[in-house]
Amino acid sequence: MGKVLKRNSRFKIIVIAFLLFASFVAMFLVSYENLSGSGFTGALSSSTTTLSVTINSAPVIYSVSTPSSQSITESSTKQINNILFNVTDADGFGTINNNSAQVRINLGGEDDRFNSSCAVGAQFSSTGISFNCSVAIWYFDGAGNWTVNVSINDTSGVYAENRSKSVEIFSTTAMVMSPNALTYPTVEIGNTNTTPNNDPVTINNTGNRDINAGGVTGTGYDLQGLTTTTDFIQAANFSIAAVNGTSTCTGVSCLECNGTMMANNTAQVLTVANISAGNNSLNTLNGSSGQEQLFFCLRVVPTGISRQVYDTSGAYTSPWTIAVS
Repeated sequence: MGKVLKRNSRFKIIVIAFLLFASFVAMFLVSYENLSGSGFTGALSSSTTTLSVTINSAPVIYSVSTPSSQSITESSTKQINNILFNVTDADGFGTINNNSAQVRINLGGEDDRFNSSCAVGAQFSSTGISFNCSVAIWYFDGAGNWTVNVSINDTSGVYAENRSKSVEIFSTTAMVMSPNALTYPTVEIGNTNTTPNNDPVTINNTGNRDINAGGVTGTGYDLQGLTTTTDFIQAANFSIAAVNGTSTCTGVSCLECNGTMMANNTAQVLTVANISAGNNSLNTLNGSSGQEQLFFCLRVVPTGISRQVYDTSGAYTSPWTIAVS
């Protein structure tokens, strides 16, 4: 009984193994037939893809004009006009961004001046357009050769510039002074260290040249009596300084009373005084605003003269002058 069961078991195992092998062969044949029916030939199929790459051409700036040399306009701005240049782009003039054309000028130590609203000129070819720019300079912009930088973008944002030209700005010495007349309070013979009612005199540097120490001079004249014209208060009785004491100083506490002494009809260097070029509208009353202040003092009223009005309107005197160089 046990032996029969063993033989039957072996038989069943052999039958099962055969069936599994037959099933595997059948599955392979079906798969091969399906692939063959789909066009499978044993080789990979192929196709063609077209690639397109566009390389943008950068704009080119050339034929930049040389601006003429310029002087500043005192206390104002000056336009540098007719900065002309041509732009080409191999992709066509339509790819030039006309609104991006600008001019910038610069000089070491000075603020850049620029204009981003250049005028569009003529289209001179299928790839090129001309432009006309101008830029304003201020009266305090320094003398020298300013680099001219014209630039533009194309419609893809590619930037181009040309720095091949420069513009010369001349040095200009100029100034405006206020007030133009000083008045003193009534004084007595023998009084000392009296200051005017309306000083200081403020000097505005309205040019672009720095006035260094030693470059400011004052020329005084003896004051003549209006009634007794033979009486004078000598210029040597006055002094000028670029500094003072407090706004309420009196006597020797007023530094201007120890300043530079005047001499009749003789220019005197006002030591310390200097006026760098600057923007007067800042009104900081120092070098940053291109300003200097001068303070005056009547050091002593001489004895031996009559009581009357003395000024610089007489025939034997002249108005005082302040000069810069």
